[in-house]
Amino acid sequence: MVLSLGNKYIPPEELRENILSFLKQYKSATLGTCLGQNPRCSPVQYFMGEDMDIYVVSAGGEKFKAIEENPNVCLLVNTEYIDYRRIKGVQVFGTATTSMENKDLFNEVLKYAPEPYIIETVKETVNIIKIIPNQVVYLDSLETGDRTKQILEQDRVIIKEDELTLV
Repeated sequence: MVLSLGNKYIPPEELRENILSFLKQYKSATLGTCLGQNPRCSPVQYFMGEDMDIYVVSAGGEKFKAIEENPNVCLLVNTEYIDYRRIKGVQVFGTATTSMENKDLFNEVLKYAPEPYIIETVKETVNIIKIIPNQVVYLDSLETGDRTKQILEQDRVIIKEDELTLV
């Protein structure tokens, strides 16, 4: 695991490693979608695919209708929220597709699922969401309280200082 460098610039490959390492430690997340003018958040479980692609297996819900209407999503994975200065997390902004639109996602997900045999047995009752990241925001303020965000966009890193850090 690569250590966080606080508010110093993290090169793109190192930041990508930090993000992947963090995402692989967890399996629960919050998926943000928008249905009409109403934003919505859904608790989900996820796993990683190739590169930084993310898969969600779900029995259904309004999130599928929302993705059909607007494929732009945000997946949030974070540590326990201690206080506004002490948190570590990743926000993945990306484009989602579902198995309702693309039936091939079932075969694709079997390559990456930690327990593919379970998906195989419930295939008729679940749907798949695949998220392809466009931008990933990484924040690690657990130790120092420094809320500087490292934003990975393709192969470049953008630094965003938080006003709370400057106080």
